[in-house]
Amino acid sequence: MSESAVAGNERIVDVLHALVTRAEATGVRELAHALGASRSTVNRILLGLEEHGLAAVTGNGSYQVGPRLRVLAAALHARHPLLRNAEAIIEHLGEESDATVLVAVHDAPRPRVVVVACRRRPGPIKYLLEPGTVLPLHAGATGRAILGRLGINALGDAPLEAATPDTVIDRAELEKLLQEDRKAGYTISVGQQFPLAAGVAASFYCGGLTGSVSITRPRFLTSDEDLIRFGPMVQDAAHAIEAKCALPQPPEDPKPIDNPAGSTALVRIIKLVTALVAEPSGITMGQALARRIGANIATTNRLVSTAVSTGVALAQGDTLHPGPRLFHWAARLGPTVDVPSAAHPILHHLAQESGETIGLIQFHPDTKHAVMTRVIDGVRPLHYGLASGVAIPLYAGAGGKAILAHCPPGELDKLALEPLTERTQTNRDALANDLQSIRERGWAIGNGERIPDAFGVSAPYFINGAIAGSITATVSRLRLPDLDVEALAHLVQRAAQRLTLLLSVP
Repeated sequence: MSESAVAGNERIVDVLHALVTRAEATGVRELAHALGASRSTVNRILLGLEEHGLAAVTGNGSYQVGPRLRVLAAALHARHPLLRNAEAIIEHLGEESDATVLVAVHDAPRPRVVVVACRRRPGPIKYLLEPGTVLPLHAGATGRAILGRLGINALGDAPLEAATPDTVIDRAELEKLLQEDRKAGYTISVGQQFPLAAGVAASFYCGGLTGSVSITRPRFLTSDEDLIRFGPMVQDAAHAIEAKCALPQPPEDPKPIDNPAGSTALVRIIKLVTALVAEPSGITMGQALARRIGANIATTNRLVSTAVSTGVALAQGDTLHPGPRLFHWAARLGPTVDVPSAAHPILHHLAQESGETIGLIQFHPDTKHAVMTRVIDGVRPLHYGLASGVAIPLYAGAGGKAILAHCPPGELDKLALEPLTERTQTNRDALANDLQSIRERGWAIGNGERIPDAFGVSAPYFINGAIAGSITATVSRLRLPDLDVEALAHLVQRAAQRLTLLLSVP
């Protein structure tokens, strides 16, 4: 195995982690200094991350997290049973205990834990432990409950640091506490991580991850009887999390990750992270994983070594699971994606390329409403002006029809076809034929159907195969005689395809 190849892979993960965990955007010089790497190496990695949407350049030339990494973080929230179910469980526990409740996982292979979910205690006195907060493994109930399941050897050989005067740093004394914790089934800690704080925690196991659920309260508001009462409560919550964490078997013949294209170390890491997020049940290692990421077995083994050593993945037998580093990123970045912000570079490029005014329409399938959420003005001397925040009818205009054409059958029949202009199509059969044509060619046009003096060309975008909205180019009808509609449609369709790739996780 090439040590230089593994080191190069680890450096890529280090840069990604720094982008996620630094409070503000950072420059190449600052990041290189923080990582102890050369500026040329960090700059090369950042340029590659930017190309694939995992990093983004700010107005002053510094770097921040890119939209694709936010999409992957949101997908892990939505797909992994721990993140998907933890919020409801700790919300109930928080109400029951009137306390701040945390879910944390072992940040393997490091001797620390990372908070992945938090329910804050209401009121003026609270502990601000945001998701993504890192805590020691040996101090405080949250970490010590996990250490009790892992065993004291998980601390490694480095001297233990005292977070407070009450922190236990003698390993023999700490082992006695762990034995008491195992006997009780839960951990009680007072003032060992935060002064004047009391905590109770119980451990759980989920898809290769070792974690804990904990209650934290101010000590002066918490009696010894309260701490004993909280013990069975955190145990029940930990058992509830474990019950939700049953994972199906990994797929026998997983599909290869086609996006992004290429065979560089960076591309292979992106494909591996994407595969881990897409399959929370795990990925079978060996040839199956090699096919998935499009690499030979030797290269794949080096990548697995990097993934495990950095915590991107956890290996169990012949299966690779999402690791604590991915959960750290997801905790920091959150469960949602700001689609207009993510789409902005694509929309801006289309506006520059076409010269026309470009609009992003988002479709909400639960309410069947579509809204124009982002507008980029055209650069032509005569361009059409649009407003964001406007509701878009599905049956009139290019943007709405591009969406309606890909809605489930029967949606057209539910719509009241009211004339918005003299050009609005209100004949249901004629509109159905138009929608069929849109599906066949992949784009829609609207000629004064919603706005009398506007002509639109629109293409749909999708998230994981489901219709999510459309991208629309709007032109003044005065320019129709000179407009190459098919050429504009090709540009819009290509932008919509790029947005689909950005927002989807296979």
